[in-house]
Amino acid sequence: QMASKRTAATLTSIAVKGILDLPGPTSFPVLGSMTNYKFSRKSIENYHNDLIAMHNEYGPIFKETLPFGSGYRVHVFTPEDARTVFLSDGKKPYIIPLQSTTQKYRQLRGMNPGLGNLNGDEWYRLRAAVQQAMMRPDSVHEYLPSVNEVANQLVDHISSRCDANGEVDFMTIAGRWSLESAGLIVFEKRLAALSDNVQWADRMVNLNKKIFRLSAKMKFGVPVYEYFTTPNWWRMVKMEDKFYWEVDQLSSNSIRKLTSEAEDSQIRFASKLINKPNLSVNDLKTILLSLFSDGLSTTAPTLIYTLFVLATNLECQRRLRDELRTANPTGADWTPELLNKTPYLRACLKESFRMHTITTEISRVPQQDVVLSGFLIPAKTPVDIHTSLLLRSSESFAEPNRFKPERWLRDTTANREENRPFLMTPFGHGPRMCAGRRFAEQDLHVVVARLIAAFEISHHHEPISQKYETLLMPAGDCRFRFDKI
Repeated sequence: QMASKRTAATLTSIAVKGILDLPGPTSFPVLGSMTNYKFSRKSIENYHNDLIAMHNEYGPIFKETLPFGSGYRVHVFTPEDARTVFLSDGKKPYIIPLQSTTQKYRQLRGMNPGLGNLNGDEWYRLRAAVQQAMMRPDSVHEYLPSVNEVANQLVDHISSRCDANGEVDFMTIAGRWSLESAGLIVFEKRLAALSDNVQWADRMVNLNKKIFRLSAKMKFGVPVYEYFTTPNWWRMVKMEDKFYWEVDQLSSNSIRKLTSEAEDSQIRFASKLINKPNLSVNDLKTILLSLFSDGLSTTAPTLIYTLFVLATNLECQRRLRDELRTANPTGADWTPELLNKTPYLRACLKESFRMHTITTEISRVPQQDVVLSGFLIPAKTPVDIHTSLLLRSSESFAEPNRFKPERWLRDTTANREENRPFLMTPFGHGPRMCAGRRFAEQDLHVVVARLIAAFEISHHHEPISQKYETLLMPAGDCRFRFDKI
């Protein structure tokens, strides 16, 4: 206790001001400041741009007032403040759920809330259970044959779907690919999303998008749905019910197959979890549901952004193709050894992450007081870290609006100057880093390698931009031209 008092005293002496001194947008009695999006010209779809505008107006740290007198949310933008928050994490960092609506829905249905919605000991229990199955490189490499299989089928699917101009709407195609890929890894089952079952696949992808879109809408404004059944909440429950029912069928079939077949069952991911004594069947189903739905929401848009930057920078695309041909001249299925020979491929993906971040923030709820930019922030105040929104700032990167993969190559001066910690965090940071990170990276590396080797890809429409729908999703015309090589 004496130590904590000294720490508090030290923080107070370091801090110049308190949280009440922070600047921020107008706050309304009871309603707070989040309602600015409901009663003003601000658009939820432009939330990421509004955050940058508020950064320009209020500086690198500001506060928003939460409704019903529930305190403040602090927004920070500097890597230094990000570092301070992350270092206060401990082994069990507390977060604000990305989708509070999903958390409430799962509680309503008696489900485990899932890794992204849990904190404390319960989060740590689930995280420890999935650590071995999801986060070790050798575990992830087991799935490479499946990843290659889906990537090869995607090439054929694109070839069969191109119109007279050689173009295809890749927004739709990317969703089908992510569904098929996630299904094969999570459930060890071909869902035929790229062949006979495209209508079902499109319905699932669109349903997931609608859930994310409505969740974003409900994030802003007064959270009346937490106390009363509002029309939006009723819509959300109906959509979540439909999505969960479909995925629950897949999960139940996988678990049934595992418990009835011999030990050589090919359902590798679930088989690593089903015999863990501290995981119930409901826990396992929730993990499978989260992996499956998270893949739909993140890998598909990331693939679209990566193809867009390569399609609009043909010299980079050709350099990448040359590297791929050198590393894999016969066009064989990709192995860990072959992928290790493709540093420019990894650099292209990393530069795509920089130019088109998919999240607006990493959230934390520090369990102790922290000093951020000279302001003392009380414990348990939600903090949103927005360093990713400044990845196109000239203060962070030279030529920030130029697609320049070589900045990430190890033998360049630019890499040493620009690859700063706490700035590029596309999968989160520390113990709360995305559990499926290695799966996503492997998926993207293989599919981009296969597509660039098979096609010259171009984009002849208005540039693809982004819109906020809980995550930053592609906006605009996503038709690409694929010329067979």
